[in-house]
Amino acid sequence: MNATLSPGLAYDATSILGFGSASDEPLPEPAPGEVVIHYGGWSLQELRNSDVGKKLMHEQDWYNKYAWSTEKLPPGLYRLRVPVPDSNPKTFAEQQAMLSPGEQVAPVVLVATALLVHYAKTGEDLLKSDWTRCKEQAADGNRVALYWDEGRLGVSRSWGDGCYDYVWLSSVRTS
Repeated sequence: MNATLSPGLAYDATSILGFGSASDEPLPEPAPGEVVIHYGGWSLQELRNSDVGKKLMHEQDWYNKYAWSTEKLPPGLYRLRVPVPDSNPKTFAEQQAMLSPGEQVAPVVLVATALLVHYAKTGEDLLKSDWTRCKEQAADGNRVALYWDEGRLGVSRSWGDGCYDYVWLSSVRTS
């Protein structure tokens, strides 16, 4: 994956995913390499079960037992870096140290939303066939990660906090 910053992207995920009406407010201008999304407050399970999710996500239910899969974040604007440039190959701790002030490791529901709306609008994989870690962990301690496979987004728990060539980090800050 090229480490140069791509132009910023902005999506009203609420309307694209069919979770409600488009935002009344125009989306703010994204910074280079940033994805601004208007998120309406759905969970990862609701995203997976949506019309877009049924079409573009792998049918997985391993994460249904985790509270984070039903967590709904406050609706609003979120600014993501998907992925954080140059965040591979690094350990999770090294990746976290790269975050700017005010940034956090992104929750899986926000990263999945950004990946799905971008793919739905452009047919492009923001990860360029690589993987991205999110903030959540499975019971075995492995970090939750997202990846594209055969045109469908998958949720994995197969990455620990070690150093891997094609595992990036995604970050978020509220707008």
